[in-house]
Formats: sequence, C-alpha cells, structure tokens
Amino acid sequence: MKIAMFTDTYMPQVNGVATSVSLYKRALEKLGHEVYVVAPIGPEDDRVFAIGGIQFKWEKNHVIPNSGRLLPLLNFVKQKKIEVIHSHAPFALGFRALTVQRRLQIPHVHTYHTLLVEYRHYIPKPLTPSAKSVEEFSAWFCNMVNRVIAPTEKIRSELLRYGVIKPVDVIPTGIDVELFDNVNEFNIRKIHNIDDRSKILLFVGRLAKEKNVVFVIQTLKELLRKNYDTHLIIVGDGPERASFERLTVELNVQSHVTFTGYMPRKALANYYRQADLFIFASESETQGLVVLESLAAGTPVVAVAKMGVADVLVDGQGALLVKEPVLSEFVEKVEQLLCNENLHEQMSKIGKEYVVKNWSIDAKALLLESSYSKAIEEGACQHDFRDNVWIEIMVEKMKNIPTKIFETINSGGVKRVTTKYLTRSRRS
Repeated sequence: MKIAMFTDTYMPQVNGVATSVSLYKRALEKLGHEVYVVAPIGPEDDRVFAIGGIQFKWEKNHVIPNSGRLLPLLNFVKQKKIEVIHSHAPFALGFRALTVQRRLQIPHVHTYHTLLVEYRHYIPKPLTPSAKSVEEFSAWFCNMVNRVIAPTEKIRSELLRYGVIKPVDVIPTGIDVELFDNVNEFNIRKIHNIDDRSKILLFVGRLAKEKNVVFVIQTLKELLRKNYDTHLIIVGDGPERASFERLTVELNVQSHVTFTGYMPRKALANYYRQADLFIFASESETQGLVVLESLAAGTPVVAVAKMGVADVLVDGQGALLVKEPVLSEFVEKVEQLLCNENLHEQMSKIGKEYVVKNWSIDAKALLLESSYSKAIEEGACQHDFRDNVWIEIMVEKMKNIPTKIFETINSGGVKRVTTKYLTRSRRS
C-alpha cells in the first residue's frame, strides 16, 4: 500500500500525535508499505512533504500549520500514487486531506486523537466555542471520511454520541518496546546532580493546565513533609511552565525539582529507565502513551484512572491506580512502591510483560493495515467540502495577533512573520 499521513504535528515536535505518526510510519514500512507524511515541518526526506508553519517564540515545539498551496500537494500525492489518506487532526491538514480526497478520489481514514471539547480553553474569549459546537464539528469531519479510528473505546462511544455514523475502529497507538528496553547512554543523576540515595519521581508531558502538574508537585511536597528523600524530574515544556516553576518556589520544593524542557525520545528513554517511579495525574488523556512507555522501561506507575489512562492501565499490572485525584490516596500508593522493594521489583517485571503482550506497535500496525484495506475496498467517500474557508478565517484572526510572537518556519530557515507576509500567504 502507498499511504499518505496528513498531520498538523510531526517530528521533531514532541507530543503524542507526532509520536504516533512516527511510530506507525516505521511499523507500516516494516510490513512493506510506502508511507508518506504531509506536515508543517519534518526531517529532510523525500517521503515528507513539509508545507511550513508559524511557530510560537516562547514555545518552539508548538507550530500552527500554513494552509499551503494546493497544487504542489496534489502533484506530490499523484506522483507518489497514494492509495489511501490517513489524517490525524480535523484542522489545517485535515481540511487539505478532505480536498485531496475529493479531487483525486482517494479513500480517507481519520484518527480522532484528542477529545477536542476538553481543549476549548486554548481559544481565547469571545472566540471560545461551545462544547456542543465542538461536538458537531467533530461529527461533521468524521462523517466526511471512509472510516474513523478511535484510540480507546471511550473515545469511540463519545464519537457515536456526537453523531458519527461512519465505521469507528478502536486502535490504540502502540509502544516502541525496543526503544525503552535498552541500555542507558548516560547517568541522569550525574547530569542533574541528584544524590544516589534520593528516589527519582518522573513526570513526562506537556506543561499545560489539563495535565494536572500542580497535583504532581503537591505530591512531592507531601512526600518531603513525610521525610521521604525524593527528587521530581519534569520532562516537557508548555504554556504553564513558568507558573509551575513559581509554584515549586512557593511550596519551597524547588531544590527537589528539575525541569528539563523538551527532550528527544532516544534521550527520554534513559529517564524512564532510571527513574524509580512515574507519577501521572492527568484526567483528560486520550490514551496516555507516557504511562505505557514508563512500564515498557520497567518503571512502575502511580496514576489517576481517568479517561485514556483508565483504558490502558490495569491496577496491579505494573501500576497502582486511584479513581480520583485525592492527594492522600495518591501519596499512599507512591509510598507503597517507595517503601517495598519486593513490590517495586514485582511491578517492574509485570509492567514490562503487560506492555509487550498488549501494546506493541507492530501488533497495532496490523490492525491499522486492516482498516486501510477496508477503506480501499470501499473506494473514495464522496463529500461536498470544496474550499479552505476555515483556514481563511483562522489566518484572518491571526492577523490581529501581535506579530512579535511568531516566526515562520520555511525549509530554508526561519524568518519573522509580518502582517504583510500573512496576507500574502493567504492569497498564495
């Protein structure tokens, strides 16, 4: 099969969707398929079509895709003789995928990675959409394609409730088991000057409100109050990093916390392997890949069993779970693993076995392959989406944002964006 993945985020960006696309690309190629990626940015590769994007100055990992010219994209898809499209977001590249679907009559599969209704707060008032409008938009997009992929059964149920009538296949993103079951390349204790006697707690994720990092920091505070020698490493970056750093000062735990910022996945695997415990309290995960990655590295997890996390973790299978983010209950679970070496060792072993058996990326790629085959058998789904009016509206709104906060990413380097440039881009 010749597959084109349309995604608003891709490597070297660090997030769940970029990771999912990268892992599936590699796994599908191992099965003998040709996989191409259409994204705002990406590595220099003849199988990656980078359309460019606008980058936040204070959060370099976050890129808003340009709409891009349609003709070069159509030529790219035709030249590669693409047989099936797989879109990974119902926005800029999702709209482009719909256009290519209609113009070239190519079957289209869409993965609904994120419960968008939980992320409305990122759109400032008075533009913040209602929950109902987000649900209706999600259903509208999903009903334009051949098949929809949901990472969990809960997401599938939500989509059906929204009004999605197209087939919805439940295919969780798998884990690159080999990456996390490897030898360490460096010592994280030496790098961050952490005493050998300290227990390392690890959090990995985007530093945003919905990740509940405040709760993680409060957990550390409570452990220190109980005289546990612990150090918290927070890997990731995001809009709330500065506020989380201030909180560590307010709670007087800053000397026991390390913020690393974003980190390449190969380096990140070393942190998973060398941490004593992974703690996670997010209540809005679509799937929660980071908890599975920790188990794959042999590091037990304590987490809040909500949304996607509840779908992928089983209490006692490498993880201890709490139903609600109640600090005392959460800390008690952490204490059990910090104080009982036999339990910790047992959970480490069981967790690795659980991931290998149930969450290998190679096994999940076979399910994805089946979904593609069904879409190709059905043929291109007909729809009446004919323009990029949603993107036009987005660009018009962005013209009102101070241009100092953006940079444009081009294949030849980085240059500042001006209102004039945005206007010219929109017309091209």
